[in-house]
Amino acid sequence: MAITFISHGRSEAEVEQAGADLVRTRLVERLKGPEQRVRVDDLLPAAADWRWTLNVWMAECDVAVVLVTRGGMDKPWLKREVNILLWRLALGAPLTVLPVLLGGLQPRDLRKTEISQLVTRQMIIQGVEESEEDLVDRIVAALGDLPRCADTSAMQSMAAKVEHCLDEVKQAFPLQEMARELGGRQQPFPEIREGRRFIAYQFLDERPTEVVPKAIKKVAFYLDPDRLEKLINLAVPTWIDPVAVRRLLPEDGQVVVTLGTERSDTARQHIDRASCFSDDYWVQVVALVAGEAQLAENLIACERAVGELFGGDVDTEPPDDDVLFLVIDPHGTEPGVAGELVRELTARFSRLNVVVLTGDAGPEDLGEQHCRTLHIAVPPGTEDGVAQTVKALKRIFARRKDLGKDLGQ
Repeated sequence: MAITFISHGRSEAEVEQAGADLVRTRLVERLKGPEQRVRVDDLLPAAADWRWTLNVWMAECDVAVVLVTRGGMDKPWLKREVNILLWRLALGAPLTVLPVLLGGLQPRDLRKTEISQLVTRQMIIQGVEESEEDLVDRIVAALGDLPRCADTSAMQSMAAKVEHCLDEVKQAFPLQEMARELGGRQQPFPEIREGRRFIAYQFLDERPTEVVPKAIKKVAFYLDPDRLEKLINLAVPTWIDPVAVRRLLPEDGQVVVTLGTERSDTARQHIDRASCFSDDYWVQVVALVAGEAQLAENLIACERAVGELFGGDVDTEPPDDDVLFLVIDPHGTEPGVAGELVRELTARFSRLNVVVLTGDAGPEDLGEQHCRTLHIAVPPGTEDGVAQTVKALKRIFARRKDLGKDLGQ
């Protein structure tokens, strides 16, 4: 069953919106069939949790058609949908994203918007005199030549892992309570399985770190320690905005990231969040020795960590699917000195991506690099809250283990 998701942002201009509505309606009519399913927000079930439903649709679709109008291209949910779809692409999903520019909109009009990355994809542009019916014909013809997904996306894989952790919860009440703490719906779940799935897809959204222990506590009694520990690990990074952090992923070659923190745990959480805990992502952390004269010693330490990433030593070629991240803690080393080290490492190891813990310093402080660079800020005070969350989760886990001993387990 092939699934097509239609994304669009509503325009305030009536004529423009009327044209977009006609295109969307005709696409739904043309694409529906015994082997195809079409998902668009107009078809949301009554009383559905629309945010959760859209997350599921975007995580499971084979093709996404993005209808873009001049008045709708800056709408918050269109921007979020586009970025989530691009997140899936960055994770290697064989998803096809087809942008369709309506009403005279041109690629240059998107270049300074938050959906500018659509310009890099093959798109369909409505002609000045082209009717909506003719445009739909072109879209349907283009979709007929597109391949369908042949594997499971990283987002679906992460959701399945959360569902697996919750598999021992056989009653609806704790799942309902957990969903409520995470900010979900209040009505009962028709089936226990639906409750587990609902919570699993809530993990794809950003959640305030302080709600995580409250939510985990609702189901901790029902889980064996191993599953509880896995669920905790999956839940901790949900404070990180998944749309913003996807930029960390090396879509087209290497990436060097300066991360606004001095904590390596925060870097690991960002990589886990961006990759949806993909088994293809590997991380090693190395702390530098402060001082400009320590370049050789620091290079040896980094090479040792890279060897671990490569599965043995630096002369061992890692598997093709592996994505490798070296997290560097400067530990008082000047950014320029750390930047020199990063330049040498990325030039020598073409598969290596680097995250440098810099606090407020950005890529410019490292100096010019060979590959794409970016800075990811961490909101002030957030990490202290995350640390408190981790402590609370450790207490929940310890209590569950002690309870198991009391029960003779």
